[in-house]
Amino acid sequence: MNRRTLLTKTVPIGLLLAGCTSQSDESNNTSTTRNSSTTTAQITTSDRTSVTETTRTQTTNSETEEPTSTPETTTPTQSTTTETTTPRSTPDHPSTSGIFDEPTRGPTPFSADATLIIFDDPSCPNCLHFEQKTYPKLKRNYVDAGKLSLVYRSYPVLEEWGVRATYALEATYGRDEKSFWDLKEFYFDNQDSFTTNNVFSKTEQYINKNTSISGQAVVRDAQSKAQKAQIQEDLSIGGKADVRGTPTFFAFRSDEYVTDIVGRQSYSIFKNVLGL
Repeated sequence: MNRRTLLTKTVPIGLLLAGCTSQSDESNNTSTTRNSSTTTAQITTSDRTSVTETTRTQTTNSETEEPTSTPETTTPTQSTTTETTTPRSTPDHPSTSGIFDEPTRGPTPFSADATLIIFDDPSCPNCLHFEQKTYPKLKRNYVDAGKLSLVYRSYPVLEEWGVRATYALEATYGRDEKSFWDLKEFYFDNQDSFTTNNVFSKTEQYINKNTSISGQAVVRDAQSKAQKAQIQEDLSIGGKADVRGTPTFFAFRSDEYVTDIVGRQSYSIFKNVLGL
């Protein structure tokens, strides 16, 4: 799967609960009080733009280790989690822009019984909860059976190390899809161990030890923000889709939009909303 070529392109449940965000907004108290299990506040669209721009443009001078010029091993992109099928149609929803170039688990988006588009951040605790508690059940029961497509979009708004990790994920995805999923899992499994100062060194060590691609090359791209356009694209699409926290999910039954789901939710919520 090529990473992002140039983009050319119902049941109103209204389930909106608080997710991980980077600053508070007192005007959103109504929605944040509906989910006591999350501890972070909402941000407005205008605030979100300034927060992500500020976070994204912070320097990477704290990474003192200079990547070495080790030749990179080129490996054909593996697509072990995505089946090639024909989508019924692409729903007219902001979150679906450029959707077929995004990392996907399961069938092609909108070709299965249900599609779930996820905006997440490697440093978000509620995203960790989904990956470790909810996703395994969805995968076992629906993704592996070809009934559910999960599409991931970058939305790093919480911690600076999460922004840096997102750049590394983008650089990895362009080289090898399986390595992308492995690195994503590595970030979530070790979320508490990362800081702004160590995320690149830990990333390089992990990639060199556990994948066939070059950790030095990935970190070099991440440090230079080679994939900045892709990340800004997801942030822009998230803004148009009114993403206010992470994780935010947009649920579709077949090719019909159903609702959004925000924050830490149970497996049964996803099952019922998606009609599975």
